Amino acid sequence: MRLTTILIALLTAPWVTHGAVSASQHPLLGTSWTVTKVQGVAVPAGLTLTFEADRVAGTTGCNQFWAPVEYIDPPAIDVGAPQSKRVYCLGAMGIERAFLASLETVETFELDGAILKMKMHDGDVFIELLAAR
Repeated sequence: MRLTTILIALLTAPWVTHGAVSASQHPLLGTSWTVTKVQGVAVPAGLTLTFEADRVAGTTGCNQFWAPVEYIDPPAIDVGAPQSKRVYCLGAMGIERAFLASLETVETFELDGAILKMKMHDGDVFIELLAAR
């Protein structure tokens, strides 16, 4: 009887993950951004990023992309491997590859008014964004 009670308690207990917060409580949820720099280099208009409940999505200026996201206690964030359409756009593929690789690499963020900085663990800013209007 006691073992059954313990098993039921374990199976019905809420599971706590490593600092994950409810997406509905995260400051980035539901926000949309225009990418202005990737790895310190200004990018042409057209790169966008939107934070949805269980993923990030947007456009690279050429292709649409999406990636899973885990909302961790701010300022941490975990973006999974991005997926994208496979249309070739002359002159845009280099920045697309750099942006998608950087997106998967960022670990923290900093909000400063209408500016979002997505950073590496050492504090290097990999992606800079401006709030979409």
